[in-house]
Amino acid sequence: MKNRTRPNKINVYFTEEELAELQAKADQAGLSKGEFIRRLIAGKTFNTRPPDEAQKLLWGLYEVGGCARRLLAIADKTKTVDAPQMRKALVNVYLAADQIKKFYQIGEE
Repeated sequence: MKNRTRPNKINVYFTEEELAELQAKADQAGLSKGEFIRRLIAGKTFNTRPPDEAQKLLWGLYEVGGCARRLLAIADKTKTVDAPQMRKALVNVYLAADQIKKFYQIGEE
């Protein structure tokens, strides 16, 4: 096991209840038991794992933002759409995505 980044191993004994609680908390955080314990030792705080719907919502917002950006480019060229209003809507899409990421701590370690 020379290539392991964490070569030191310890054995810890748990009751069934303790092990179940550890597993439940690690699952809530979306982490393995080992990673959960390492982060706990490091003093890191963690929220529960974001629901799958949060990630789907983010991807949807990014898709809407991408479409809005393409439309904005057309609006700038053709002057047929209120570009400043469209720019403001695009900013709001990305602000909403940022709020979701911050709330669920998506992309943060």
